[in-house]
Amino acid sequence: MMDHATECAGESLPKMCLRAVDEGHKVLHIFPEHGSVRVALWQRDEGSVSECDVGPGPHARPSRHGLPSLRFAEEQDLGPDTFTESASELGVIGEGMHIMPLGPVRADVAEALRYEMGVLGDEIHGVSLRTGYKRRGVAQLMTGSDIPTALAIAERVTGTSNVAHALAFSLAVEDALDLAVNDRTSILRSALAECERLQSHLGDLAALAASTGTIVAAADIYRLREAVLRFGAQWTGHRYMRGPIAPGGWRSELRHVTQELLRLLDDVERQFLAVRQALDHTNSFLDRLHGAGRIPDRSLDLVGVVGRSAGLQEDVRWDRPYAGYRAVIGGRRPAACATGDAFGRYTVRCEEILASVAMLRRAGGDAPETAQLPPASGAGTGTGYGLVESPRGRLFYRVALEDGKVKSCRIRTASSINWVAVPFALANRNILQDFPIIDASFNLSVASLDL
Repeated sequence: MMDHATECAGESLPKMCLRAVDEGHKVLHIFPEHGSVRVALWQRDEGSVSECDVGPGPHARPSRHGLPSLRFAEEQDLGPDTFTESASELGVIGEGMHIMPLGPVRADVAEALRYEMGVLGDEIHGVSLRTGYKRRGVAQLMTGSDIPTALAIAERVTGTSNVAHALAFSLAVEDALDLAVNDRTSILRSALAECERLQSHLGDLAALAASTGTIVAAADIYRLREAVLRFGAQWTGHRYMRGPIAPGGWRSELRHVTQELLRLLDDVERQFLAVRQALDHTNSFLDRLHGAGRIPDRSLDLVGVVGRSAGLQEDVRWDRPYAGYRAVIGGRRPAACATGDAFGRYTVRCEEILASVAMLRRAGGDAPETAQLPPASGAGTGTGYGLVESPRGRLFYRVALEDGKVKSCRIRTASSINWVAVPFALANRNILQDFPIIDASFNLSVASLDL
Protein backbone atom coordinates (compact mmCIF):
# COMPACT_ATOMS: atom_id res chain seq x y z
CA MET A 1 0.00 0.00 0.00
CA MET A 2 1.40 3.37 -1.01
CA ASP A 3 1.54 6.26 1.42
CA HIS A 4 1.48 9.74 -0.10
CA ALA A 5 1.11 11.67 3.14
CA THR A 6 4.63 13.10 3.15
CA GLU A 7 4.54 13.92 -0.58
CA CYS A 8 1.28 15.85 -0.27
CA ALA A 9 2.15 18.04 2.69
CA GLY A 10 1.60 21.68 1.78
CA GLU A 11 0.36 20.86 -1.71
CA SER A 12 -2.95 22.38 -2.78
CA LEU A 13 -5.86 19.99 -3.08
CA PRO A 14 -6.56 20.58 -6.80
CA LYS A 15 -2.87 20.28 -7.66
CA MET A 16 -2.48 17.11 -5.64
CA CYS A 17 -5.56 15.50 -7.27
CA LEU A 18 -4.46 16.40 -10.78
CA ARG A 19 -0.98 15.03 -10.10
CA ALA A 20 -2.46 11.80 -8.76
CA VAL A 21 -4.60 11.42 -11.90
CA ASP A 22 -1.57 12.03 -14.11
CA GLU A 23 0.29 9.29 -12.20
CA GLY A 24 -2.46 6.76 -12.95
CA HIS A 25 -4.49 6.99 -9.75
CA LYS A 26 -8.22 7.23 -9.38
CA VAL A 27 -9.49 9.69 -6.78
CA LEU A 28 -11.97 7.60 -4.78
CA HIS A 29 -13.02 10.15 -2.19
CA ILE A 30 -12.10 13.50 -0.61
CA PHE A 31 -13.15 13.90 2.99
CA PRO A 32 -12.36 15.78 6.21
CA GLU A 33 -10.68 13.87 9.04
CA HIS A 34 -9.56 15.39 12.34
CA GLY A 35 -9.19 18.92 10.96
CA SER A 36 -7.39 17.83 7.79
CA VAL A 37 -8.50 17.04 4.26
CA ARG A 38 -7.69 13.49 3.18
CA VAL A 39 -7.81 11.94 -0.27
CA ALA A 40 -8.35 8.24 -0.90
CA LEU A 41 -6.53 7.03 -4.02
CA TRP A 42 -6.73 3.84 -6.07
CA GLN A 43 -3.68 2.81 -8.06
CA ARG A 44 -5.35 0.72 -10.76
CA ASP A 45 -2.14 -0.89 -12.04
CA GLU A 46 -1.17 -2.16 -8.59
CA GLY A 47 -4.70 -2.55 -7.21
CA SER A 48 -3.75 -0.73 -4.00
CA VAL A 49 -5.83 1.83 -2.11
CA SER A 50 -4.01 4.50 -0.12
CA GLU A 51 -4.62 7.84 1.56
CA CYS A 52 -3.01 11.24 1.23
CA ASP A 53 -3.19 13.88 3.97
CA VAL A 54 -3.35 17.30 2.32
CA GLY A 55 -3.29 19.10 5.63
CA PRO A 56 -5.69 21.54 7.30
CA GLY A 57 -8.24 23.27 5.12
CA PRO A 58 -11.95 23.65 4.41
CA HIS A 59 -14.12 20.59 4.05
CA ALA A 60 -13.69 20.44 0.30
CA ARG A 61 -14.84 18.17 -2.47
CA PRO A 62 -14.21 17.99 -6.22
CA SER A 63 -16.44 19.94 -8.55
CA ARG A 64 -19.62 18.41 -9.85
CA HIS A 65 -17.80 18.76 -13.16
CA GLY A 66 -15.59 15.83 -12.14
CA LEU A 67 -11.93 15.03 -12.73
CA PRO A 68 -9.64 16.20 -14.18
CA SER A 69 -11.62 19.48 -14.46
CA LEU A 70 -11.50 20.39 -10.77
CA ARG A 71 -13.32 23.12 -8.90
CA PHE A 72 -13.78 23.06 -5.16
CA ALA A 73 -16.44 24.34 -2.80
CA GLU A 74 -17.10 24.15 0.90
CA GLU A 75 -18.90 21.02 2.05
CA GLN A 76 -22.38 21.74 3.38
CA ASP A 77 -23.36 19.30 6.10
CA LEU A 78 -27.08 20.12 6.00
CA GLY A 79 -29.63 21.63 3.65
CA PRO A 80 -30.17 21.49 -0.10
CA ASP A 81 -27.17 21.44 -2.40
CA THR A 82 -27.02 22.66 -5.98
CA PHE A 83 -25.04 21.34 -8.93
CA THR A 84 -24.79 24.80 -10.54
CA GLU A 85 -24.56 28.23 -9.00
CA SER A 86 -27.28 30.01 -10.96
CA ALA A 87 -29.45 29.89 -14.04
CA SER A 88 -27.36 32.62 -15.63
CA GLU A 89 -24.32 30.36 -15.34
CA LEU A 90 -26.07 28.06 -17.82
CA GLY A 91 -26.71 30.84 -20.32
CA VAL A 92 -30.51 30.69 -20.08
CA ILE A 93 -31.13 34.41 -19.57
CA GLY A 94 -32.67 36.15 -22.57
CA GLU A 95 -35.86 36.90 -24.47
CA GLY A 96 -38.17 33.90 -24.54
CA MET A 97 -36.15 31.99 -21.96
CA HIS A 98 -37.72 30.82 -18.74
CA ILE A 99 -36.97 28.44 -15.88
CA MET A 100 -39.18 25.36 -15.71
CA PRO A 101 -39.15 23.78 -12.22
CA LEU A 102 -39.80 20.10 -11.62
CA GLY A 103 -39.82 18.58 -8.13
CA PRO A 104 -38.79 17.93 -5.48
CA VAL A 105 -42.08 15.99 -5.41
CA ARG A 106 -42.26 14.47 -8.87
CA ALA A 107 -44.00 11.49 -10.47
CA ASP A 108 -44.88 8.03 -9.17
CA VAL A 109 -42.35 6.90 -6.52
CA ALA A 110 -39.50 9.13 -7.76
CA GLU A 111 -37.11 10.31 -5.04
CA ALA A 112 -37.09 13.93 -3.89
CA LEU A 113 -35.03 15.98 -6.33
CA ARG A 114 -35.63 19.39 -7.91
CA TYR A 115 -34.80 20.08 -11.55
CA GLU A 116 -34.63 23.68 -12.73
CA MET A 117 -34.52 23.66 -16.54
CA GLY A 118 -33.81 26.70 -18.63
CA VAL A 119 -35.95 26.27 -21.74
CA LEU A 120 -36.73 28.13 -24.95
CA GLY A 121 -39.94 26.68 -26.32
CA ASP A 122 -39.44 22.93 -25.92
CA GLU A 123 -35.65 22.97 -26.12
CA ILE A 124 -33.63 22.54 -22.91
CA HIS A 125 -30.69 24.96 -22.74
CA GLY A 126 -29.52 24.46 -19.17
CA VAL A 127 -30.27 22.40 -16.08
CA SER A 128 -29.66 22.94 -12.38
CA LEU A 129 -30.22 20.13 -9.86
CA ARG A 130 -31.04 20.77 -6.23
CA THR A 131 -30.61 17.92 -3.78
CA GLY A 132 -30.46 17.46 -0.02
CA TYR A 133 -34.19 17.32 0.68
CA LYS A 134 -33.93 13.97 2.46
CA ARG A 135 -30.37 13.93 3.68
CA ARG A 136 -30.11 11.46 6.56
CA GLY A 137 -26.60 11.87 7.93
CA VAL A 138 -25.60 8.24 7.32
CA ALA A 139 -21.97 8.70 8.37
CA GLN A 140 -23.03 10.47 11.57
CA LEU A 141 -25.45 7.63 12.39
CA MET A 142 -22.65 5.08 12.02
CA THR A 143 -20.15 7.00 14.12
CA GLY A 144 -19.86 5.47 17.59
CA SER A 145 -22.02 2.45 16.77
CA ASP A 146 -20.93 -1.17 16.95
CA ILE A 147 -20.23 -3.14 13.77
CA PRO A 148 -23.65 -4.93 13.49
CA THR A 149 -25.50 -1.61 13.90
CA ALA A 150 -23.32 0.14 11.33
CA LEU A 151 -23.81 -2.77 8.93
CA ALA A 152 -27.59 -2.49 9.28
CA ILE A 153 -27.35 1.23 8.45
CA ALA A 154 -25.12 0.52 5.42
CA GLU A 155 -27.66 -1.94 4.05
CA ARG A 156 -30.31 0.77 4.17
CA VAL A 157 -28.45 3.55 2.35
CA THR A 158 -30.42 2.78 -0.81
CA GLY A 159 -32.83 -0.01 -1.70
CA THR A 160 -31.18 -0.43 -5.10
CA SER A 161 -27.87 -1.75 -3.69
CA ASN A 162 -28.39 -3.51 -0.36
CA VAL A 163 -25.92 -6.30 -1.14
CA ALA A 164 -23.29 -3.94 -2.60
CA HIS A 165 -23.30 -1.69 0.49
CA ALA A 166 -23.24 -4.62 2.89
CA LEU A 167 -20.36 -6.17 0.96
CA ALA A 168 -18.34 -2.94 0.71
CA PHE A 169 -18.77 -2.27 4.43
CA SER A 170 -17.84 -5.87 5.30
CA LEU A 171 -14.74 -5.79 3.09
CA ALA A 172 -13.64 -2.55 4.76
CA VAL A 173 -14.08 -4.01 8.26
CA GLU A 174 -12.28 -7.22 7.24
CA ASP A 175 -9.43 -5.11 5.85
CA ALA A 176 -9.25 -3.07 9.05
CA LEU A 177 -9.23 -6.14 11.32
CA ASP A 178 -7.29 -8.45 8.98
CA LEU A 179 -10.15 -10.97 8.82
CA ALA A 180 -10.22 -13.68 6.15
CA VAL A 181 -13.19 -15.56 4.69
CA ASN A 182 -13.06 -18.89 2.90
CA ASP A 183 -13.28 -19.28 -0.87
CA ARG A 184 -16.84 -20.61 -0.93
CA THR A 185 -18.08 -17.69 1.15
CA SER A 186 -16.34 -15.27 -1.22
CA ILE A 187 -17.92 -16.87 -4.29
CA LEU A 188 -21.38 -16.82 -2.74
CA ARG A 189 -20.96 -13.14 -1.92
CA SER A 190 -20.25 -12.51 -5.62
CA ALA A 191 -23.32 -14.56 -6.54
CA LEU A 192 -25.53 -12.42 -4.28
CA ALA A 193 -24.05 -9.28 -5.81
CA GLU A 194 -24.74 -10.50 -9.34
CA CYS A 195 -28.27 -11.49 -8.42
CA GLU A 196 -28.80 -7.94 -7.16
CA ARG A 197 -27.25 -6.51 -10.33
CA LEU A 198 -29.58 -8.68 -12.42
CA GLN A 199 -32.77 -7.44 -10.77
CA SER A 200 -31.51 -3.84 -10.72
CA HIS A 201 -30.71 -3.77 -14.44
CA LEU A 202 -34.02 -5.42 -15.26
CA GLY A 203 -35.83 -2.72 -13.29
CA ASP A 204 -33.87 0.03 -15.05
CA LEU A 205 -34.64 -1.39 -18.49
CA ALA A 206 -38.32 -1.77 -17.65
CA ALA A 207 -38.44 1.89 -16.61
CA LEU A 208 -36.71 2.87 -19.84
CA ALA A 209 -39.18 0.88 -21.92
CA ALA A 210 -42.11 2.45 -20.06
CA SER A 211 -40.69 5.96 -20.67
CA THR A 212 -40.88 5.39 -24.44
CA GLY A 213 -44.43 4.03 -24.32
CA THR A 214 -43.51 0.39 -25.01
CA ILE A 215 -45.69 -0.77 -22.15
CA VAL A 216 -45.91 -4.47 -23.09
CA ALA A 217 -42.12 -4.82 -23.12
CA ALA A 218 -41.92 -2.95 -19.81
CA ALA A 219 -44.45 -5.35 -18.25
CA ASP A 220 -42.54 -8.37 -19.53
CA ILE A 221 -39.27 -7.08 -18.06
CA TYR A 222 -40.90 -6.15 -14.75
CA ARG A 223 -42.23 -9.71 -14.58
CA LEU A 224 -38.69 -11.08 -14.98
CA ARG A 225 -37.45 -8.73 -12.26
CA GLU A 226 -40.19 -9.93 -9.94
CA ALA A 227 -39.08 -13.54 -10.55
CA VAL A 228 -35.54 -12.60 -9.50
CA LEU A 229 -36.81 -10.77 -6.40
CA ARG A 230 -38.87 -13.79 -5.36
CA PHE A 231 -35.86 -16.03 -5.87
CA GLY A 232 -33.84 -13.69 -3.65
CA ALA A 233 -36.44 -14.12 -0.92
CA GLN A 234 -36.26 -17.90 -1.31
CA TRP A 235 -32.46 -17.85 -1.19
CA THR A 236 -31.84 -15.40 1.65
CA GLY A 237 -35.19 -14.76 3.33
CA HIS A 238 -35.46 -11.19 2.00
CA ARG A 239 -36.59 -9.98 -1.43
CA TYR A 240 -33.71 -7.53 -1.69
CA MET A 241 -31.30 -10.02 -0.08
CA ARG A 242 -30.76 -7.89 2.99
CA GLY A 243 -29.25 -9.76 5.93
CA PRO A 244 -26.84 -12.59 5.16
CA ILE A 245 -23.53 -10.75 4.51
CA ALA A 246 -21.52 -9.70 7.55
CA PRO A 247 -17.85 -8.95 8.27
CA GLY A 248 -15.99 -12.23 8.67
CA GLY A 249 -18.79 -14.46 7.39
CA TRP A 250 -22.58 -14.71 7.45
CA ARG A 251 -25.25 -13.53 9.82
CA SER A 252 -27.67 -16.22 8.66
CA GLU A 253 -27.68 -19.46 6.71
CA LEU A 254 -28.22 -19.45 2.94
CA ARG A 255 -30.55 -22.05 1.50
CA HIS A 256 -29.34 -24.60 -1.07
CA VAL A 257 -30.94 -23.36 -4.28
CA THR A 258 -28.64 -24.51 -7.09
CA GLN A 259 -31.33 -26.22 -9.16
CA GLU A 260 -33.81 -23.40 -8.61
CA LEU A 261 -31.11 -20.88 -9.59
CA LEU A 262 -30.30 -22.68 -12.84
CA ARG A 263 -33.97 -22.87 -13.78
CA LEU A 264 -34.41 -19.18 -13.02
CA LEU A 265 -31.38 -18.23 -15.12
CA ASP A 266 -32.57 -20.30 -18.06
CA ASP A 267 -36.01 -18.66 -17.92
CA VAL A 268 -34.67 -15.15 -17.48
CA GLU A 269 -32.11 -15.48 -20.28
CA ARG A 270 -34.58 -16.99 -22.76
CA GLN A 271 -37.38 -14.52 -22.07
CA PHE A 272 -35.10 -11.50 -21.84
CA LEU A 273 -33.50 -12.27 -25.20
CA ALA A 274 -36.97 -12.46 -26.74
CA VAL A 275 -37.98 -9.08 -25.28
CA ARG A 276 -34.69 -7.50 -26.31
CA GLN A 277 -35.06 -8.78 -29.86
CA ALA A 278 -38.52 -7.24 -30.02
CA LEU A 279 -37.23 -3.90 -28.71
CA ASP A 280 -34.29 -3.96 -31.12
CA HIS A 281 -36.80 -4.20 -33.97
CA THR A 282 -39.15 -1.50 -32.65
CA ASN A 283 -38.35 1.76 -34.40
CA SER A 284 -40.52 3.84 -32.09
CA PHE A 285 -38.35 2.63 -29.20
CA LEU A 286 -34.93 2.96 -30.85
CA ASP A 287 -35.62 6.35 -32.42
CA ARG A 288 -36.27 7.85 -28.99
CA LEU A 289 -32.94 6.53 -27.62
CA HIS A 290 -30.45 7.37 -30.37
CA GLY A 291 -28.81 10.71 -29.58
CA ALA A 292 -30.96 11.36 -26.49
CA GLY A 293 -29.07 12.46 -23.41
CA ARG A 294 -25.64 12.24 -24.99
CA ILE A 295 -22.79 13.00 -22.60
CA PRO A 296 -20.79 15.74 -24.34
CA ASP A 297 -17.68 15.77 -22.15
CA ARG A 298 -15.69 12.51 -22.07
CA SER A 299 -13.32 13.92 -19.42
CA LEU A 300 -15.96 13.44 -16.72
CA ASP A 301 -14.91 10.77 -14.25
CA LEU A 302 -18.00 8.60 -14.71
CA VAL A 303 -18.43 5.03 -13.52
CA GLY A 304 -20.61 1.97 -14.01
CA VAL A 305 -23.08 1.70 -16.88
CA VAL A 306 -23.00 5.47 -17.43
CA GLY A 307 -19.22 5.52 -17.78
CA ARG A 308 -18.97 2.35 -19.89
CA SER A 309 -21.67 3.63 -22.25
CA ALA A 310 -19.46 6.68 -22.86
CA GLY A 311 -16.40 4.60 -23.72
CA LEU A 312 -14.76 4.60 -20.26
CA GLN A 313 -13.32 1.19 -19.41
CA GLU A 314 -13.61 0.74 -15.66
CA ASP A 315 -15.15 -2.12 -13.72
CA VAL A 316 -13.91 -2.98 -10.24
CA ARG A 317 -14.82 -6.65 -10.74
CA TRP A 318 -12.12 -6.91 -13.41
CA ASP A 319 -9.74 -4.13 -12.40
CA ARG A 320 -9.49 -5.06 -8.71
CA PRO A 321 -11.26 -8.42 -8.23
CA TYR A 322 -12.78 -8.83 -4.78
CA ALA A 323 -14.85 -11.49 -3.01
CA GLY A 324 -14.96 -14.46 -5.41
CA TYR A 325 -14.88 -12.59 -8.71
CA ARG A 326 -11.58 -14.09 -9.86
CA ALA A 327 -13.42 -17.40 -10.08
CA VAL A 328 -16.65 -16.22 -11.71
CA ILE A 329 -15.96 -13.29 -14.07
CA GLY A 330 -14.50 -15.31 -16.95
CA GLY A 331 -12.07 -13.85 -19.45
CA ARG A 332 -14.34 -11.40 -21.25
CA ARG A 333 -14.16 -7.71 -20.34
CA PRO A 334 -17.42 -5.96 -19.36
CA ALA A 335 -19.61 -4.51 -22.09
CA ALA A 336 -18.82 -0.99 -23.25
CA CYS A 337 -20.15 1.43 -25.84
CA ALA A 338 -18.85 4.78 -27.07
CA THR A 339 -22.10 6.54 -28.02
CA GLY A 340 -22.67 8.09 -24.59
CA ASP A 341 -26.42 8.40 -25.21
CA ALA A 342 -29.54 6.64 -23.96
CA PHE A 343 -29.07 3.91 -26.56
CA GLY A 344 -25.56 3.25 -25.26
CA ARG A 345 -26.82 2.94 -21.70
CA TYR A 346 -29.57 0.58 -22.91
CA THR A 347 -27.03 -1.57 -24.79
CA VAL A 348 -24.57 -1.83 -21.89
CA ARG A 349 -27.33 -2.80 -19.43
CA CYS A 350 -28.59 -5.50 -21.79
CA GLU A 351 -25.11 -6.99 -22.13
CA GLU A 352 -24.50 -6.81 -18.38
CA ILE A 353 -27.69 -8.77 -17.73
CA LEU A 354 -26.36 -11.60 -19.88
CA ALA A 355 -22.95 -11.33 -18.17
CA SER A 356 -24.57 -11.59 -14.73
CA VAL A 357 -26.47 -14.68 -15.83
CA ALA A 358 -23.18 -16.29 -16.92
CA MET A 359 -21.45 -15.38 -13.63
CA LEU A 360 -24.32 -16.78 -11.57
CA ARG A 361 -24.11 -20.06 -13.48
CA ARG A 362 -20.42 -20.30 -12.62
CA ALA A 363 -20.99 -19.40 -8.96
CA GLY A 364 -23.94 -21.72 -8.30
CA GLY A 365 -26.30 -21.57 -5.38
CA ASP A 366 -24.95 -24.12 -2.92
CA ALA A 367 -24.72 -22.68 0.56
CA PRO A 368 -21.65 -23.31 2.76
CA GLU A 369 -21.87 -26.65 4.55
CA THR A 370 -21.55 -24.81 7.83
CA ALA A 371 -22.34 -21.18 8.45
CA GLN A 372 -19.29 -18.97 8.78
CA LEU A 373 -20.44 -16.71 11.59
CA PRO A 374 -18.82 -13.30 12.05
CA PRO A 375 -16.39 -12.88 14.95
CA ALA A 376 -17.29 -11.05 18.12
CA SER A 377 -17.23 -7.32 17.45
CA GLY A 378 -16.25 -6.19 20.94
CA ALA A 379 -12.63 -5.43 20.08
CA GLY A 380 -10.50 -4.34 17.18
CA THR A 381 -8.84 -1.15 15.95
CA GLY A 382 -7.77 -0.20 12.46
CA THR A 383 -8.74 1.44 9.17
CA GLY A 384 -9.84 -0.49 6.12
CA TYR A 385 -11.20 0.00 2.61
CA GLY A 386 -13.99 -1.68 0.68
CA LEU A 387 -14.18 -1.16 -3.08
CA VAL A 388 -16.92 -2.92 -5.06
CA GLU A 389 -18.84 -2.58 -8.33
CA SER A 390 -22.42 -1.83 -7.32
CA PRO A 391 -25.23 -2.09 -9.91
CA ARG A 392 -24.65 1.60 -10.74
CA GLY A 393 -20.86 1.52 -10.58
CA ARG A 394 -17.91 1.96 -8.22
CA LEU A 395 -18.79 2.06 -4.51
CA PHE A 396 -16.14 2.96 -1.92
CA TYR A 397 -16.18 2.55 1.86
CA ARG A 398 -13.53 3.71 4.30
CA VAL A 399 -14.15 2.45 7.83
CA ALA A 400 -12.05 3.42 10.86
CA LEU A 401 -12.57 1.23 13.96
CA GLU A 402 -11.56 1.83 17.54
CA ASP A 403 -12.12 -0.85 20.20
CA GLY A 404 -14.79 -2.53 18.09
CA LYS A 405 -16.73 0.69 17.46
CA VAL A 406 -16.98 2.66 14.24
CA LYS A 407 -14.85 5.76 14.74
CA SER A 408 -15.72 7.12 11.29
CA CYS A 409 -17.18 5.89 8.00
CA ARG A 410 -16.77 7.58 4.62
CA ILE A 411 -18.85 6.52 1.63
CA ARG A 412 -18.57 7.47 -2.04
CA THR A 413 -21.35 6.02 -4.21
CA ALA A 414 -21.63 5.61 -7.97
CA SER A 415 -24.69 7.85 -8.18
CA SER A 416 -22.90 10.67 -6.32
CA ILE A 417 -20.27 10.52 -9.07
CA ASN A 418 -22.59 10.15 -12.06
CA TRP A 419 -25.20 12.79 -11.21
CA VAL A 420 -22.74 15.37 -12.57
CA ALA A 421 -23.42 14.12 -16.11
CA VAL A 422 -27.21 14.51 -15.98
CA PRO A 423 -27.43 18.33 -16.44
CA PHE A 424 -24.99 18.17 -19.36
CA ALA A 425 -26.85 15.27 -20.97
CA LEU A 426 -30.26 16.91 -20.58
CA ALA A 427 -29.15 20.26 -22.02
CA ASN A 428 -27.34 18.75 -25.01
CA ARG A 429 -29.84 19.53 -27.81
CA ASN A 430 -32.75 17.76 -26.15
CA ILE A 431 -36.38 18.79 -25.80
CA LEU A 432 -38.75 18.49 -22.85
CA GLN A 433 -40.34 15.36 -24.33
CA ASP A 434 -36.95 13.65 -24.07
CA PHE A 435 -36.68 14.31 -20.33
CA PRO A 436 -38.40 11.11 -19.03
CA ILE A 437 -36.39 8.96 -21.42
CA ILE A 438 -33.05 10.49 -20.46
CA ASP A 439 -33.94 10.36 -16.77
CA ALA A 440 -34.85 6.67 -17.04
CA SER A 441 -31.72 5.85 -19.05
CA PHE A 442 -29.56 7.11 -16.16
CA ASN A 443 -31.94 5.97 -13.37
CA LEU A 444 -29.55 7.14 -10.66
CA SER A 445 -30.26 6.95 -6.96
CA VAL A 446 -30.98 10.18 -5.07
CA ALA A 447 -30.66 8.34 -1.76
CA SER A 448 -27.07 7.47 -2.70
CA LEU A 449 -26.40 11.19 -3.13
CA ASP A 450 -28.31 12.48 -0.08
CA LEU A 451 -26.19 10.63 2.44
